[in-house]
Amino acid sequence: MASNMYIVPMKRSATVWIATVSTMLLPLFFGLFLYFFEDAGWLPSAVLLLTLAPVSVVTWLQAPQTLMIDRNALTIGRRMNPVEISLGDIVRVERVESKVVRRAIRKMGNGGMWAYTGRYYHSSVGNYQLFATELRNLILIETHDKKYVISSVDTHMYQMLRDCVETKA
Repeated sequence: MASNMYIVPMKRSATVWIATVSTMLLPLFFGLFLYFFEDAGWLPSAVLLLTLAPVSVVTWLQAPQTLMIDRNALTIGRRMNPVEISLGDIVRVERVESKVVRRAIRKMGNGGMWAYTGRYYHSSVGNYQLFATELRNLILIETHDKKYVISSVDTHMYQMLRDCVETKA
């Protein structure tokens, strides 16, 4: 690891953990209820399992793990397909409130299982891509053609991103 890298782990909030556990357990309880009390047999449980397992794996693979900034890019580390944002492309960085996520329209995404990810729309921001493990410490990063909202950005990383934008101005 180069000494000029700065890495911030993305910690999951209690809300994300509750959403993850409940999303995994509720279908299990529903399947058991159907099996024992509704005499539906094993088929509903099997269908739930076959539906939930791939969704759980995909959301786990896509959940952000770390934020890493170096001389050239901000990288949102994920188990699969990390997202790299070139520092030279960033035109604006600012803090945003959690309502930008809470009151957003989810166009395609995940609302809490392992993380909040996907494509969203909010009237004050427009279309953006979300990578959050909590709904605190959110920042908006705008490039020439995309917008990102990410969480877990500490004060030092936020200032590094702001400095990057100010040096271009």
